[in-house]
Amino acid sequence: MKLKSAIKKLSKLTKVEKNGGQYSGVVNGNVIEFRACNSQEEDTGITCIRVRSIKDEDDSMTDYFAGVWCNNLSRAIKVATAA
Repeated sequence: MKLKSAIKKLSKLTKVEKNGGQYSGVVNGNVIEFRACNSQEEDTGITCIRVRSIKDEDDSMTDYFAGVWCNNLSRAIKVATAA
């Protein structure tokens, strides 16, 4: 999925915030996050699609990565809205 399409799809459900090359939005108490493959190009794809609880955070000291990784944005939205 292209970056523009992903932002448009997620913005139908929530406000999309950008932090560097990472984009995120909160849906039903869960955070949906994804990264742009190349931050220099506007027509790039997305990668690293993840859904996690708002309260759940990564812990680099124990190699704990919060949430569930998804293959595509549609699946991430289904996971976030099912909870």
